[in-house]
Amino acid sequence: MAALEAKYPGVVFVYMTGHADGTGLEGTLHKNNQQIRSWCVENNKWLFDFYDIECYDPDGNYYGDKSVDDECNYTDGSTSGNWATEWQDANPGKWYDCYSAHSKAINANLKAYAAWQLFSAIAKEF
Repeated sequence: MAALEAKYPGVVFVYMTGHADGTGLEGTLHKNNQQIRSWCVENNKWLFDFYDIECYDPDGNYYGDKSVDDECNYTDGSTSGNWATEWQDANPGKWYDCYSAHSKAINANLKAYAAWQLFSAIAKEF
């Protein structure tokens, strides 16, 4: 990536974490995502934190410690469910129904909102 950034100095590069895969806080994906986050902070790089978005419902409840996956399914060994379906059912009319590959509409909504915020922040820098 450093070579690409040097070759294209006028291009804004956005780094990204991997999607939640159900392996939890001890999984390789979580650890790799932590490395990506740290590297982006240390090197002042833009980050689209896909994994983090999949770990929180719109009310701020955290599911990353419950082996959440990209479909928003979660389990902690005794409790399991799907945070997106649960949130959508409890909040009719507060989300946009849309197609979301491998996930639920509210998860796609949150990713779209995050992308908009990211692109807006990048635009303000330039």
